[in-house]
Amino acid sequence: MMRLLRTLLLIIVFGVGPMHSSFPQAKALSIPSAASARPAEDKAVVVYPNPSTGIVHIAINGFEGRKMELRILNVIGSVIYRETLTELNDRYTKTLDLSKFATGLYYVKLESENASEMRKLVIR
Repeated sequence: MMRLLRTLLLIIVFGVGPMHSSFPQAKALSIPSAASARPAEDKAVVVYPNPSTGIVHIAINGFEGRKMELRILNVIGSVIYRETLTELNDRYTKTLDLSKFATGLYYVKLESENASEMRKLVIR
């Protein structure tokens, strides 16, 4: 039964390699946002490049003045990176180095008291 569940999980996420029980630390870098990455909507989260080899940019637009919780989750929902963002301006970009994590499907979740955004991220 366990083998069947594992096989099904791997098929669902397009052949992801084995999951690791202990995850390395992600490195976070803050950079000014690029004008080309600015989304058209008033409130948006853009994750690029996607798929990525590990260096990921998260462009956050329209959440200025809010305290936001940024989380990166693996395919089974375990949090592998967490950071509270408090100094958001109208165009904010967060750069993360996720290259030490296993290849596969991840989720980028941005959450505040009254808003939540989630995006898929593929690391190759």
